[in-house]
Amino acid sequence: MIRTALLGFTLGHLVFFAQADTPYLNHSPVQRVELMGGKIFLKKAKVSEIILQDTDVPRRFFFQLGDLSELTDLSLENCRIEPNNIVAISNLPKLEWLNLYRTPLGEQEVKLLSKSSSIVLLPLGKVGVTNRGLENLCKMSQLTYLGLRGNPVTDKGAQHLSKLSNLQGLYLGETQVTDQTVTEISHLSQLEKLWLHDLPITDKAIGHLAKLTQLKEVHIYGTNISAQGARSLQEFLPKCRVIHEVFPK
Repeated sequence: MIRTALLGFTLGHLVFFAQADTPYLNHSPVQRVELMGGKIFLKKAKVSEIILQDTDVPRRFFFQLGDLSELTDLSLENCRIEPNNIVAISNLPKLEWLNLYRTPLGEQEVKLLSKSSSIVLLPLGKVGVTNRGLENLCKMSQLTYLGLRGNPVTDKGAQHLSKLSNLQGLYLGETQVTDQTVTEISHLSQLEKLWLHDLPITDKAIGHLAKLTQLKEVHIYGTNISAQGARSLQEFLPKCRVIHEVFPK
């Protein structure tokens, strides 16, 4: 896959990159890559990946998404998008990875997003997912990774996570869940990576974490789990990397 950097190029330069598989747009106005002689530039390439960051995404960008039938990866990190444009994203037939980190989403947008049947990797850190939104997301049974870092979800919303039986990675750090949620997710038998840092979980969670025998990495720093609890978990899961300190001594 070819990734082309278009930083600093004007609209006139884009014709030289029409053969590129992957336009890479970082800290750059989306308008610079949108139009080419009245036509959409991205339609000229077999685009499989688009990365945008720190920008306002214009409506016309989403109008063209329906033509990008080969798009598998889309990152709109810390962007501002209109609510109705989520529909265009959820309708992409081959989209597998969608990164919306720090891009604000309301409950309606989350509900529309949850209708996607192709997305399997979904980082949604600090977007504003609520308990109701999480309930909708948990209808996406195909998910293998769900990132919820810094969202105001509690045990009430997290109880639905047990429906995501295909999860291999789950990020719950900096949310509002407790030991109760650890009990709920202890049945996710395919989990390999788990982030539980900066949560009020305690040693009571150790026995439930020990049931996750496929775990390869678990982050429990910034919690109320004691050093002895962390050592016990390491003994229960000898093949798992238990990260209890941010800067281990």
